[in-house]
Amino acid sequence: MEQVEFSGVAHSRPDAFVFHSHPLCALTQAQERWVFWSLAGLTFGGAIGFSLLGYWLVLPFAGLEIGLLAWALETMRQRKNNYETLTIEGDTVVVEWRQGERRGRREMNRLWVHVDCVCATPGRNCHLCLSTQGRATEVGHYLSDEARLQLAADLHRRVRA
Repeated sequence: MEQVEFSGVAHSRPDAFVFHSHPLCALTQAQERWVFWSLAGLTFGGAIGFSLLGYWLVLPFAGLEIGLLAWALETMRQRKNNYETLTIEGDTVVVEWRQGERRGRREMNRLWVHVDCVCATPGRNCHLCLSTQGRATEVGHYLSDEARLQLAADLHRRVRA
């Protein structure tokens, strides 16, 4: 499960509620490069040392290991710009998101919105949805189950206010 950092509430107007969440990216691009080249150097250094002793079959596996590390770091870098923003302002609820190349925006009437938080087991594997007019939009992708439950309670209170 991805760790997240979320910036709770910001107010654009006194009666507005804005919730923004995004994946936590713990490494800067310079730190990613440093980690990658350090691990690549250690891995290939060890593999070359073993190959000089006659264990040359280690080299392809070292290359595979570094290739997988490069793929993992690139995948993390692509997810860096993902976000979710939920805004409640007056009678309008707006959900905006970006996941990879997909972007979306959905506007709903606050008076018709229903907040659903369904957990597979109590407090675990929870899914938070805002539904209206037969359409549901899942929110809280980057939150832990506890934070998702807290957001559900807060949204339920604000939608019914």
